[in-house]
Amino acid sequence: MAQPRKYTVVATEPTPNPAALKFNVNGVIIASGSKAYNDEFEAEGDPFAEAMFSYGIVDFLYIQDRFVSVTLTSGDEWDLLIDPIIKTIEEELIPYDSPGEDEENKTSILDDLDLKEFPNFSDEMKAEVIDAYMDETVRPALARDGGGLIVEEVSNDVVHIKYQGACGSCSKSQSGTLVAIQGILQKNISPELQVIVT
Repeated sequence: MAQPRKYTVVATEPTPNPAALKFNVNGVIIASGSKAYNDEFEAEGDPFAEAMFSYGIVDFLYIQDRFVSVTLTSGDEWDLLIDPIIKTIEEELIPYDSPGEDEENKTSILDDLDLKEFPNFSDEMKAEVIDAYMDETVRPALARDGGGLIVEEVSNDVVHIKYQGACGSCSKSQSGTLVAIQGILQKNISPELQVIVT
């Protein structure tokens, strides 16, 4: 039986959150979507995540595409932990999935949608549309900084989001990034949309 792929950290990048670093690796970890862990309890059952939280100072762990974003409870601890974190990534991280034919041929809900009808959609449909739009516009930008977000729900044109990864405890997420996301959605989907962090 073949051994699971092991990764090499090819670059370490700072993020806007001084407590978080983004570790880029030499291959795809997750073909689509992401993994986010907010504590050691959420990490249970995932050997890599458990190993990361075993340091006792990891606050958030976010994994997407070709990177792992690690947020510590204090950015002052990076001097001591950067090498052990890299070693853990290179020794413990294995692929979470591989792209299947269905995912390769997957189309977006936005492909055949008339956004003029958006005000008439149900809240559930609005959430699906906004989530798909986030995939194409907002999430790639957040991923560059080691973070992500979840659209939790839409209720009466209020979009409830939750930040992940480096964005989770970053003060910029709560101000500038939130305003930018709301502006993008208002300009491109509906001027009535408001965005809040839950």
